Amino acid sequence: MSRIKISELADEFKIDRKDVLAKAQEFGVSAKLATKTLSESEEKQLRTYYQQVPHSMAETSKNQVLENVGQKKLDPKEEVSEKKEEPSKAEQVEKKKSKFSILGHKKSEKKKGKLLTRLSNEKPPSKKQFTAKQGGVGILILSNMVLFGLMASGYQPTQKIIHEQVSASQKVSGNGLDLQAKNYLDGFVQTYFTFPENEKDQEQAVKDINGYFVQQLPVISQGLQRSPSKFEEAVLMNLTDNEATYKVTYGAGAVTKKGKSNVVNYHDVTTLFTIPYQKVGSSYYVSDEPYFSSVNDLQAKESQVPVKTWSGTDNNSASTKKDLDKFTKALFTAYTTDSDTLKLISEGLSLNDSETFQSLDQATYEPKGDTYQAIVQVTMKNELGTHVENYQFTISKQKQSYFATDFKHTLPKGNKE
Repeated sequence: MSRIKISELADEFKIDRKDVLAKAQEFGVSAKLATKTLSESEEKQLRTYYQQVPHSMAETSKNQVLENVGQKKLDPKEEVSEKKEEPSKAEQVEKKKSKFSILGHKKSEKKKGKLLTRLSNEKPPSKKQFTAKQGGVGILILSNMVLFGLMASGYQPTQKIIHEQVSASQKVSGNGLDLQAKNYLDGFVQTYFTFPENEKDQEQAVKDINGYFVQQLPVISQGLQRSPSKFEEAVLMNLTDNEATYKVTYGAGAVTKKGKSNVVNYHDVTTLFTIPYQKVGSSYYVSDEPYFSSVNDLQAKESQVPVKTWSGTDNNSASTKKDLDKFTKALFTAYTTDSDTLKLISEGLSLNDSETFQSLDQATYEPKGDTYQAIVQVTMKNELGTHVENYQFTISKQKQSYFATDFKHTLPKGNKE
């Protein structure tokens, strides 16, 4: 059986895509976008549910939205398809008064065709050929219609869904980091950089991106375009009360003509992506256009790094050195095999049975009064192979044995020669 997307299943049952997406999430489907491909069992579960529904979910959803905002329930005969007909001039004037208007501030008739809502609301280039002038006007009209339909249908921003998902488990921040803001913005980054090739899926992607802004942002441009892209990974670099910066890697699609068809080839791009945002109560929204900047080199230079060296001195007798080496080997053997013995000869180490002690490679024991300052390098083995580990610790003599404390996993800093 060929696999189907959530959006395709919604179209088949004539149900709003966001409703099917929400229902899929209730059934345990891991999906943030309606472009998610369902497994056979997930598709069967959703089909069974919607086949048992006695009436049109699409009609119920629309009427419920209107009832929630205090409007009269639409008569089916009076419904007008928002995708096929544009509002009248009188209706357009009314929409200008609304805070959800996608027409923006009033402009002269001459410049009206060039007023865009914002970059992320633009209709991307499809596989059809068109001129720059046609592209600018076409993108404006489609983007306005999409956002108008989005708001009129009662669509709620994705941030509300994300907020509900994390509110039960992430009510507090750690180390000053607003975890709920991070979770919300993580979703926006993935949504922004996921832009499909298919024109129908692109329209849904525009809706998903617009949901984060809540209000329209005015942009005046000669025509903006979005190329197909695939989100790969993102790392949060900085998060303040009103901005978040991510290091994002994505696949950028380059469209080329091959015969009568368009071919999309992807190549990896890494960029810094900064998102202005605001918190309202316990919710969030993207408050302004996100912007890009180049990735800084995070690798420190040799001149900035302090030298690590074997700075300890070892003027002990041969017999003392032999006894201290024997104790150190016993210490690291117990460290990886025997917690009871480890407690008898040290304090500050816990059993580490994920590794095996292989050898004592280097050790100096600097006498300091009644103790020795040990600097040690050992070889350990685990599932990855063998590797070295560095330690500093204090050894004190106890009758005929020794006891180790104050462990640090590092070599001491030295001076450059």
